[in-house]
Amino acid sequence: MKQLLTLMAFVIVFFAAAATLKQFPSRKTITDDSQAVKKDTVMILGDTISFDTLQLHLKQVPKAQHLYSIAKHSVGRWAKLFVVIKIEESGADGQNSFFAKKYFNLTGMRYPGTGRKTTAVKAGMDYYAVFNNWHDCMLDFKMYMDVMDEKFEKKNGRPAKDEYEMVDFMFGSFNPYGVWKRDVYWLLKHFKYK
Repeated sequence: MKQLLTLMAFVIVFFAAAATLKQFPSRKTITDDSQAVKKDTVMILGDTISFDTLQLHLKQVPKAQHLYSIAKHSVGRWAKLFVVIKIEESGADGQNSFFAKKYFNLTGMRYPGTGRKTTAVKAGMDYYAVFNNWHDCMLDFKMYMDVMDEKFEKKNGRPAKDEYEMVDFMFGSFNPYGVWKRDVYWLLKHFKYK
C-alpha cells in the first residue's frame, strides 16, 4: 500500500511538472550533463542557463550584454526594451538594486492582479514581484509585453512600430514619472549591445 501511494504521488508530481514546462515552450530543462546544448535553444540545468556558448548562473544577475543575448530568444521583439528597462529600474552592470538582488526583479515589475499570467512566485515589499531567478523575470516581462502588444493594437489598429512608441504607450501605467521616460529614451538611443 505504501509503495502504491508513493508511486501515485510520483506520477502526480511528474504530470504537474510536465504541464508547467508546456507553459514556457522556449524554456527547456535538461537532466543529463552529456546532452549537447542546441543552437538557439535556452536550456536550464539546475541553477545554470545555457544559450549557444553562454553559460550563466540563474541566481546571479548577469551583465546587460548577456541579458540581451538571452532576451533576444526569450523575450523576442522587445529584448532591447527589456534590457533598457532593466538598466533604468535596477542599475547597470554590477550596480543592481535591492529588488534585483533579493527578488530577481530586474524590471520593477509589480505582482499582477488577476487576469495576467506570471512567473512570479509571490508579492514582496510594496507589491514588487518576487521571482525564483532572473530568467523567470525575463519570461514575466514577455508575458507583460504580450498584453501591452494586444492593448496597443486594439487601441491603434496596428502593432507598435518601435520601442519609442511602446514606451509612450506604457508611460503612466508601467511608470508614471517623466524622468523614467526621459532616461529610457536616452538608453534606447545609446543602446550598444549586439
